[in-house]
Amino acid sequence: MDAEQIHFVASAWRIRLLQLWFVVLALPPLCSATTQMRDRLIYDGNEYCGDYDEFPLEDCWSEERPRPAEWPVMSLTSCWRGYVATWEVRNKTFLLKSLRKPDIPNEDNIAIPLQSAFPDANGPVPANWFSGVVECYGDGDSKERLFVSVHEGSVIGIRKTTTEQLENPSYEDLTWSSLLPPNRNVGTSATRQWRLPITRWIDGDAMFGWDGPVKSGKSFKLRGIYFPGGKLWTAPISSHFRIEASAPVRLPTAVTPVEVTARARFDLVSCHLVVSGIEVLPVGSIIQRGKTSLYVTTGQLVVALVIGSLLAVFGIGLLGRRLLNR
Repeated sequence: MDAEQIHFVASAWRIRLLQLWFVVLALPPLCSATTQMRDRLIYDGNEYCGDYDEFPLEDCWSEERPRPAEWPVMSLTSCWRGYVATWEVRNKTFLLKSLRKPDIPNEDNIAIPLQSAFPDANGPVPANWFSGVVECYGDGDSKERLFVSVHEGSVIGIRKTTTEQLENPSYEDLTWSSLLPPNRNVGTSATRQWRLPITRWIDGDAMFGWDGPVKSGKSFKLRGIYFPGGKLWTAPISSHFRIEASAPVRLPTAVTPVEVTARARFDLVSCHLVVSGIEVLPVGSIIQRGKTSLYVTTGQLVVALVIGSLLAVFGIGLLGRRLLNR
């Protein structure tokens, strides 16, 4: 084989390696784009079907605590994580009850021992690594919805509702206060602005719209529930965003409603919020847009009143002048 043939073979192998690298990079997004097999949740004696893109066990893995070496690998694109988990709410604790392989339920050896991930497990495992909101659907009744708010494995709030109520929310529904702890806010705070029903903040529903801030790349204000550790949950689309903040921004130290000023940043599989400001809201503040729930700050209200008064004075003066000329 002469030098030219050797060079050709080496080039072909470089191309194949490059193609393989692109496949490896593209695999996670392609798998996540496929509708995933859902986890299960047992609450109050009933079994619910979890959301298709929220898997609490995935929050357990990190550089300090990597996924077990002998953990099941992906066998289906509809289950990239390699398992299906069953969770349980018991005594205000969020528990990992069991794990199984994503195969046909009546096959043998489908169960995955909890000890494979938690060697000291002797029964259900408290999910003390997880914070966020788990959304579930009634098993056999797609209209029934369940939202479970969890902080470090402790259940701090539950909202049981229906699709109709979510589509036609009351003022109380827009606050999602049932997912918040009953105690007062703890953490950073700012001067509370008086607000009336017109403003510029958005909820999770407006994030990815055709004219939404994510596509425009502009800074925006977003409301939701903040969980310590840098996670923001938004409604009405039940979605979590990771928060990136640097000094002088101080993040809250408790679960609380917030309004953040941020820009969106994407990696291969998720959206992060680069936060330049955060305001802790009082419990009871609305965090979801209703059909008429717009807001205006005090400054905007003062400007509107001044402009309105000037227009009124000008109008009255013009009317008076016409009457005098008659």
